[in-house]
Amino acid sequence: MQITENLKISLILFFVFLISYTLLIPFYTNKPDVIVFALRSLADSPILDIAYLNSNTYLNGEPLPNYHLGHTVILWIVYNLFPESLANSIWPSGFVSAISGALIVVLTFLIWKELGINTKKSLLIAIAVGIIPSFIEEAIIGEVYALQFLFTLLFIYSFIIDKWILSSFFFLLACLVSPLSGLAFGLLFLKNRNKSTLIRAIGVGAIALILYLSIYIGIGSNLFDLLNPSSQQPAGRGIIYRILILGFFIALNFNFLLIYFVKGLKISFENEKQLLLPLIVASLPQLLLLVAGSTFFIELGSFQLPIFWALAFPLGIYLADIYSNSKLLWVAIVCSFVFSYVFWVNPNNTIGSAREEAGTWLKENNYNNISVVGPWSVGISILKGRDGNSIDSLNNYYLNKPCPNNEDILKINKDKLLIAEAKKTPLRVSFSKLGIPGTKLRLYDPVKEITTGNTVKIFENNHVLIYEWTNQDSLTF
Repeated sequence: MQITENLKISLILFFVFLISYTLLIPFYTNKPDVIVFALRSLADSPILDIAYLNSNTYLNGEPLPNYHLGHTVILWIVYNLFPESLANSIWPSGFVSAISGALIVVLTFLIWKELGINTKKSLLIAIAVGIIPSFIEEAIIGEVYALQFLFTLLFIYSFIIDKWILSSFFFLLACLVSPLSGLAFGLLFLKNRNKSTLIRAIGVGAIALILYLSIYIGIGSNLFDLLNPSSQQPAGRGIIYRILILGFFIALNFNFLLIYFVKGLKISFENEKQLLLPLIVASLPQLLLLVAGSTFFIELGSFQLPIFWALAFPLGIYLADIYSNSKLLWVAIVCSFVFSYVFWVNPNNTIGSAREEAGTWLKENNYNNISVVGPWSVGISILKGRDGNSIDSLNNYYLNKPCPNNEDILKINKDKLLIAEAKKTPLRVSFSKLGIPGTKLRLYDPVKEITTGNTVKIFENNHVLIYEWTNQDSLTF
C-alpha cells in the first residue's frame, strides 16, 4: 500500500511540474551556453573534444576539453529525435531540462520519505523545491544544471536504498555532465554516518572516479585542463560582490516565502536536527565556489541547485504545518511563480530577443562576414541573429574577448571588426559607484579606448551596443 501511495504521488508530481515547466520553455535566451549547446547538437555526431567552440574563438588561451560530456551526448540524441522546426531552436534542450526538473521534484519527495520524513512533509518539501525560482529557471532554460542535479539525486537516492552499483553509475553520469557534481558527495551521509557507510561511500566514489578517468583518457582529453581557472576575471565581481550576490539570490528565491523559510529553520532545528545538521554540513562544499573567482558565475547553476535544494527542507517543514489552515500559503505560491516570471523568465526572453535583434539588424544592413569580438554573453546571441543556426559561423566569426584594447585589435589582424558590448543597466552602474570593494564596474567605451583605426557606434538598443572598427590603412578615400 505504501509503494502504491508513493507511486501515485510521484506520478502526480511529475506530470504537474513537467507540464508547468514545459509551458515556460523559451525560444530566446540570453544564455550563450544554451545557444552553443543547441547548435553543437545539430552536428552529424556529438562533439566530444571541446567544451564550447574551437580555438579560433579564443584570442588568448585554448578551449577547455568537454567537461559536459554526458550532457553533450544526451542533447545530441534528443535534437536528432525532434523535427527540424524545433531542432533549429533551444526548445529541445529546454525540454530535457523540464523533464529533469520534474524528476528532481519526484526524487526529492522519495529521498525525504526514505529518510523518515512523513508523507505530508516530504510532499511539501518537494513542492517547495519545484517552485523555487532557481529551479524554475534551470528546469526550462536548457542549461546543463537540471540534468546534472537529476543524476546527483539519483546517485543519492540509489545509495540511500542500498543500490551501490547503481549509485556509482549515476554518480559517474552526474560527473560526466559536470565534475562539480562531486561537491554534493557529502549528501550520501544523510541516512547514516558510521564506518560502514563511509566504506561504501568510498567504494561508490572510487568506481565512478576510475570510470570517469578512463572515459576522458579514452577520448584523448588532457584531464589537467579541467582544473584550469577561467582566463578572464569579470570586472566588478570580487569576493564581496559574490557574497552579496549569494545573499541576493537567497532573498530572490524565497521572496514571498521568506518568512516561512525563517520560521521553518527554527522548527527544523527543534524537531529535525538529526537531518538538518548533516544537510548543512553536506552543503558547505558548495560555498567553495565563492572563492573560485569567475567560476562562481560561470557555474552559477551548479552552485545554486544543491544550495537551494537544502534550503527547501526547512521551508517545506513549515509549509506542512500550515498546509491545511493558511490561505496565505497559496497566495505566496502564486506570487512566487509570478515573481519568477517577472524577474527571471521574462527578462531572460527580453534580453535574448534584443541580442538576436541586434544580429538581425546587422544582417539587414549588410554587416555580414565580419568577425564579432566581445563578451561571450553578447557575441553568441548577436551572431545567431545574424547568421542563423550555424556552428561554423560561431567558430569562424566570433572572438571571445571582452573590452578589447589596441593590442587585442592589432592581434586579431582584420581590416574590419564588430565590437559588441552589453549595455549596463542604470541600477548596476549606480551600485558600482557606491565604492564597495569588489563591485566596481568597468564602463567600456571602445570609441575612447581604441585609438588605432576608426571606431564608430553603429547600433544600440536597450541591451546591446555594437561598434564598427575599421583599419585606417584599409580605408578608401
